[in-house]
Amino acid sequence: MKKILPFTVLVVLTLFSLFSFVTLGDKEHDKRLVGIWKGFEVDKQYEGVEKHWIQQRFENGTYVIMFTSKQDCEIQTFTEKGKWWTKDGEFFEQSKSSKTIDVYKYTVDNPMVVSFKSVTLLGKKDDSYIFSDYKVDLD
Repeated sequence: MKKILPFTVLVVLTLFSLFSFVTLGDKEHDKRLVGIWKGFEVDKQYEGVEKHWIQQRFENGTYVIMFTSKQDCEIQTFTEKGKWWTKDGEFFEQSKSSKTIDVYKYTVDNPMVVSFKSVTLLGKKDDSYIFSDYKVDLD
């Protein structure tokens, strides 16, 4: 019994690693998008809402983002975590709290600015949301 438990753990870890490789292995991660980014917008996604964010995209395809929004002098903050990837000039983002994947066309304007235009938001076609991310230079 003592020999079976370590073997079982090894098999489970190997299968988990293989599954992770298979499911993430076909996803690209544009290295130009890795790092810490900030952005803001007013009245673009929601009228009357000013939104600011700081996002860190990691090379392994995960991200964390902190939003601050202001509407009618009320300020709210929240944090989101999830996965991101790129393919054929499109950026895909899926938060852990949602089953839907947001899709954006993106262009790297220069190493410090990336522009996004929505394709699909919250599971519906939507090409109306446009914003930019600005790289945070920590040097």
